[in-house]
Amino acid sequence: MQDVGGQFANLWFAEQHQHWDLANFFWGETRSHLRWAVRIIPKRKDSAGREVDLGAILQAMENGPLTQLQAAIKSKDKEGFVAAYKFTLENCYACHKASDKPYLRPLIPIEPPTRIINFDPKANWPL
Repeated sequence: MQDVGGQFANLWFAEQHQHWDLANFFWGETRSHLRWAVRIIPKRKDSAGREVDLGAILQAMENGPLTQLQAAIKSKDKEGFVAAYKFTLENCYACHKASDKPYLRPLIPIEPPTRIINFDPKANWPL
């Protein structure tokens, strides 16, 4: 899931720089990494021994928050993006709580996870 966090954080910074193509890329990477994580562990047990169907949770995420996020990116809607990003974080946290990991509290990132990506949509280097 750390991969998901890195992709999702980069998505935030791509949008903050109004680099919509890069935001769309990181949206796709986030979705792909979520799918991969669920493929590896599709179900988990909570502390009471109940099964948590991560696949069903992911499906709900893809039909709701992630779809809203993609729509905001496609329409280049800054306000819509911020609302959808926060909504997605809330849904991520709901999954964390359902999986008995309430201590994993996502937040709006303060800095990119890596410094090697140039978020400037007008950058012309490297060629």
